[in-house]
Amino acid sequence: MKASSRLMILCSCWIVLLPLVLVACGGSSGSGSTNSGGQTLHVLVGANTTFAAQQKQWMQQIGNDFHKATGSSIVWDTYSSSSEEQTKIQTSIVSGSGPDIFSLGTTFVPTAQATKGFTTLTADDWNKVGGKSRFFPQQMTMAGSSPDQAIAVPWVMRPFGMAYNMDLFKKAGISAPPTTWSDFVTDAKKMTDTSAGVYGAEIDPSDSFDPWKIWWTFNEQMGGGSFLSPDLKTAEMNTPTAVNSVKFWFDWATTFKIADPNSMTWKATDATSAFGNGKVAMLNMVTPTITPTLQKSSVAGKYAFAPMPTVPYGMQQRPANGAPASTIVSGDMLAVADYSNVKDLAFKFINLVTDYQHQLDWTQTFGDLPANVQAANYLSNKDPKTAAFVKAEQGATPTPFSGEWGPLEISLASVSSKLANSVATNHYNPSQIKPLLDQANKEIQSKLH
Repeated sequence: MKASSRLMILCSCWIVLLPLVLVACGGSSGSGSTNSGGQTLHVLVGANTTFAAQQKQWMQQIGNDFHKATGSSIVWDTYSSSSEEQTKIQTSIVSGSGPDIFSLGTTFVPTAQATKGFTTLTADDWNKVGGKSRFFPQQMTMAGSSPDQAIAVPWVMRPFGMAYNMDLFKKAGISAPPTTWSDFVTDAKKMTDTSAGVYGAEIDPSDSFDPWKIWWTFNEQMGGGSFLSPDLKTAEMNTPTAVNSVKFWFDWATTFKIADPNSMTWKATDATSAFGNGKVAMLNMVTPTITPTLQKSSVAGKYAFAPMPTVPYGMQQRPANGAPASTIVSGDMLAVADYSNVKDLAFKFINLVTDYQHQLDWTQTFGDLPANVQAANYLSNKDPKTAAFVKAEQGATPTPFSGEWGPLEISLASVSSKLANSVATNHYNPSQIKPLLDQANKEIQSKLH
């Protein structure tokens, strides 16, 4: 998934460790090739420039550990964007040549499964990677189209939550983060001081990924569903509940005045910067990977995390058909290509990087939470910040398992951008929402079968 984890990744085609051989972006199949140490496993992961040096060190360490355990070596390849990720999947499966293991974002698993080019995991395969019980059950919901058609193993998870400024809360006399969206608005109003440029909340409508996530969250909690029908054949992005979800978010800036009116051009990084400068009290749709950034900001030591509210605005409890949807199911998964002739080696790699100690080591370096239950619970018991995200994960709700989810995200991002422009130019009217969603819905419906 191209998660809005507020962590930027850029292309890096340099990574090959043990043996030291250069592999260009795009890769070529080294599956089953041999060298003095044994076989070679070709692994594709997302490049990370925020922690580029650390990623290189991690690859070296995993390469060493893997070599000690198996006598075999790893060739690493990377992708830098969701479009490159999709291209690598398609070209590799069509050619029958490429990485043995693909790291996939959760919402990319449907795309990968639609190619019919990845190994459907058997009971024996699951045993080889540590057993299903090793992993959070919420993450398992995105492992495949059904429990007996899983193609992906959870690697790391990135549940979304809310960061809040403890100093601003204390100053406003607020003792705890809100659990309902009504309380969220009330609390945000108390902390908004326009004369000081401080706002209780934020919106980033020009971001490519955040808007659809928070609209989806509202829609799920109000019982409006997931923007696609349960059978995945009908687009439902323009229902009354969906319209209300979009309206409520823009109300933060236009009606409630709890978000900076100049934020219509903001992306996730702008919202993070405003929070880090003490100008925003509550920052939604963040993952644990934001921690290193905040630790270097003016709010270091003054912020905490909590799950986002799960009760719709104007209600004291969710409707009977509403889902908690404290976060989407988010993170990275590992899938083995069907064409690989070193599948046993691939499962040994997955077992290694998802075991207790390697999961703890990953979190310490990169901030993502372990998908390993034991490791995540250990960290949760030690650190309240981690505990908040583990609690959010317990209410994680999967997005529809559809290969058209990517285009849907793009369509809704366009809706958000157009509405933001209307607000910025003082031409906004809530009546504009439905026609824009109608058009987006029509676009997606034309792609569904």
